[in-house]
Amino acid sequence: MWFFKPKNLRQTPNDSFLGSPGFVEGDLPDFVDAKTGRHALDFLYERFAKPQLSTVFNPDEPSIYIRHQVGQKIAGGYAIERLFEDPPTGFYAEGRVALDSANPPVLTIRGYGSWFPFERVLEDTPDVFVAGLKRQFHAAIKQGAIDWLKYHAERGNKPDLIGESLGGKVAQQIAAQYSDYIRSTVTFNPLGVSQKLLKTSKAKSVFHYFTLGERYAFWANKGDYIPGYFFIISKNGESCYYKLEEAIIRRAKFSRKAMFQLRKRKIIVSIVAQLILLKRHNELILNRPRPIVIRVERNVLSLAELESECRVLQH
Repeated sequence: MWFFKPKNLRQTPNDSFLGSPGFVEGDLPDFVDAKTGRHALDFLYERFAKPQLSTVFNPDEPSIYIRHQVGQKIAGGYAIERLFEDPPTGFYAEGRVALDSANPPVLTIRGYGSWFPFERVLEDTPDVFVAGLKRQFHAAIKQGAIDWLKYHAERGNKPDLIGESLGGKVAQQIAAQYSDYIRSTVTFNPLGVSQKLLKTSKAKSVFHYFTLGERYAFWANKGDYIPGYFFIISKNGESCYYKLEEAIIRRAKFSRKAMFQLRKRKIIVSIVAQLILLKRHNELILNRPRPIVIRVERNVLSLAELESECRVLQH
């Protein structure tokens, strides 16, 4: 695991990304930082992929949790080219194109539910809790999202594919099968996919970002993640505030089996802990002036060890 010294937590590590598996000198894509391995547009894609309650009533905000219209211009310098929606499964995604830059098109996939009261929560739920379920993946094919990727790829402008939470799971499923149409895949606190998909994935240039202290991504369906580059991100690292939050979560005694069970004598603590975890799952980190970003060598970690690594920045 790469980590920063305490006094330099927000500095770039000295190690070079060129020695990483999958990239060799002269073969590093221009959207990858050679020092850190970060995707060059991760800060923008985080805004696209995550919900923010403070911006839900601003229609020009780029979050996928805000309903946009075809042709609408949104913050970040993009316009909505296509909408893909399948109400029976809850699948919703937007095909976006850059207006004044050389940035590629991007397919942004919505995660679990939305800020609209209970919209698509029931429809989303099966795909959330069963790693191998592909209802929304098949909906993406049915509604034309894959054709949209193919259209741009065949014209020499492969899109990026992004998603958070459930959207990250669906993004992995698409990337694993349709890698020829995709420039890169970026996920934020993604839910896991089946072990079978890990073994058959053809995806290239995959970037997984997990918030320090993340739980939901690992608890939801016991799935795993297609091969790629893994990062732990945080605003302030293991600060006193973070340690206090961790103490509250431990006090609530959450486990994978009891994720939604509230004990009568600890109901207040349990509710507070759930709010902390929800905030972590959706909070914008990379858009901060000096975020902490640490790359994890996943090839030597099991899923349980990866979950454990996401709770600490150094040993």
